[in-house]
Amino acid sequence: MKKRFKFLRTLANIFKILGILLAALSLLGGIILVVLSLSLFGLDAATGYSVGLASGIITLVCGVLCGLMVYGFGELVYVLISIEENTYKTSVFLEGMQKDED
Repeated sequence: MKKRFKFLRTLANIFKILGILLAALSLLGGIILVVLSLSLFGLDAATGYSVGLASGIITLVCGVLCGLMVYGFGELVYVLISIEENTYKTSVFLEGMQKDED
């Protein structure tokens, strides 16, 4: 059977790649922010540590969650395509059975 919905498959792959990149970059950015906060870069000792640590952890958690959601959206597109394919196959099968009975 010929593959249908080529654009949706391409779009799903793009979303999956973007999700992986988003998660990886936010993980890297969060780690860099935490390391910079430990080196007391930029602000005074108390403020730099707490702000850097908080922003690093928030960036890490939110970025990874957003990356997982974008990746999950790409997988959702694949699930919807699979549902459509299975529904189409079932329809063709039932039509064939009905023609055999007639």
